[in-house]
Amino acid sequence: MNLSMMSCMIGCSRPPEETINAAKLAQIDAVDWVTCHNTPAKELKKLSDDAGLKIVAFTDFVYKFQKGSPDWKDEYRTIFDNAAVLEAPIVMIPPFAIEGKDRTEGYKIWKEYYVTVTEEAKKYPFTLTLESTGMLTSPVVTGEEVLEILQAAPGLKVTFDEGNTATACDPFKAYELIKDYVVHFHLKDWKIYDKPTEGASPSRDGKYRANILIGEGDMDLKAFWDIVTPEQKKNCHVNLETLDFTGRIPREVAIKNVADRLRNW
Repeated sequence: MNLSMMSCMIGCSRPPEETINAAKLAQIDAVDWVTCHNTPAKELKKLSDDAGLKIVAFTDFVYKFQKGSPDWKDEYRTIFDNAAVLEAPIVMIPPFAIEGKDRTEGYKIWKEYYVTVTEEAKKYPFTLTLESTGMLTSPVVTGEEVLEILQAAPGLKVTFDEGNTATACDPFKAYELIKDYVVHFHLKDWKIYDKPTEGASPSRDGKYRANILIGEGDMDLKAFWDIVTPEQKKNCHVNLETLDFTGRIPREVAIKNVADRLRNW
């Protein structure tokens, strides 16, 4: 498995050096920078290069767009410019809830958004992707929802998050439906409950989920990884979206422990 460090697992507000040190500890030589960690992109690129850490993706959020701000185009242009400086081959913008809109209306708005930004992204040397998000309010989750947007925005690809997808549909079937578009992966685990439980959040499938360290939850990640195509196993990177959410194990140690278990899958 080609592992990549997901920098937000250390913390987007934390200095980037902490992510770099955690990657070294886990013997992970690739990174998905989730935001620029309050650091100029040029400096972040140099820090990564000096550490021998290959930037394989860049992820950022479009809060202005989600709030309906009139300068929403400046937001994605800044993301694209930062990605170009980082020389990230993949960029991901996740579709969270649109403020003041229900899921149906939010879906329509996101579909139009991806049509627009995918065309703009063609001016840059990277591949733009979306993922399924895993909240009750998430407007884009199922394989069918993702596929409809992909077909409307030629050139757009997928960062496949099996855990998020599972919050609304069968992730195995969703992967089979859109696997030809997948260029990057996120792996996470959930503790899943049938009724409201402290620490667990409601999902679109009617169940309740709590974050948990990969390997300690109810997701059969190995069974999922077994159906991934050989080409994607060889060529795609995988973010370990995981921590010991109890706080008993330091973040960097938890990631190292999971990396040691999964790297030979």
